[in-house]
Amino acid sequence: MLTATLLTVLAQAPDAGALDAGAVPYLVLPEYRRLEKKLEPSLKVPWIKKWAQQITKLQSVKTTTWWCTRDRQQCLSEKPAPDAGVYDERKADDEYVWGRIADPLGYVRAFEVLNEHKFDPTGKKILDFGYGNVSQLYMLANTGVEVHGVEVDSLIPLTTKPFVGKLGAKGSLTLHHGYFPSNADLVKEIGGGYALWMSKNTMKRGYVHPAEPPGAKAQIDLGDDAKLLELIKSELAPGGFFFIYNISAAQTVPYKPMADPLCPFTKEQLVAAGFEVIAHDVDDSAKMLTYAKTLEWNADWPDVDTTLNARYTLVRKPK
Repeated sequence: MLTATLLTVLAQAPDAGALDAGAVPYLVLPEYRRLEKKLEPSLKVPWIKKWAQQITKLQSVKTTTWWCTRDRQQCLSEKPAPDAGVYDERKADDEYVWGRIADPLGYVRAFEVLNEHKFDPTGKKILDFGYGNVSQLYMLANTGVEVHGVEVDSLIPLTTKPFVGKLGAKGSLTLHHGYFPSNADLVKEIGGGYALWMSKNTMKRGYVHPAEPPGAKAQIDLGDDAKLLELIKSELAPGGFFFIYNISAAQTVPYKPMADPLCPFTKEQLVAAGFEVIAHDVDDSAKMLTYAKTLEWNADWPDVDTTLNARYTLVRKPK
């Protein structure tokens, strides 16, 4: 269940994400559509191609202003009184709703890896932990998938209300927000029965168990590894996949947590948790680079050819 605070905010908020016919579209949407056309000839898997084509369903949203606490757990539609505490002003627009973290089409290679292991999400229930953008989830739900996403920022559900719930081809989108797994209400809300529990660019070793400096504090606190892995396994249906796909630039000196894309869990830990390990820290850089070039990531990442590092880990709950 949602916390009482967030329920109060939702009740007080206007329909912030309502489509506005008079809104001036941000460049992010035409750019996504242009890049999808470039990408489409290389897509050979029907369900992935269908997913990518759903990018045309993304519609411009009305720009709104919000005031949020520093931890992003509470957001208000009206500026709070000076004595209410520290609130930061934030804008929600197309870039925030559809592209606030990265290019949603960047999921294409992760989806290909899943397909290579005989996974098709159509008609199934999946969860994306730390999804960042709503775009790729909305697109997937439109192809007939029951999609669930988990994020910390409470502004996302306030600005995406028109895009959640039942969607095309009997799919649906549900967004969960809060700290996982420490928030017991959130864990209960997420439930189980997932055919896929995935994390892209969130469960990095650098964020969860940074290698340097010795004793460095985790940027993402997931608690005890054994308990976390047991929880994730319990949320999977028999035969369900737990999948981690991470992309980063090359590591530097001094050490950068975001540039450490390895799995935060050892193979031994995954086996001890009862998972069947299919792949652990597989280097997927060359194949991901092909898509990075098609999606023109070099515009913001000039040395992508020599510094891109992509790794994935895939395990399965026994049937």
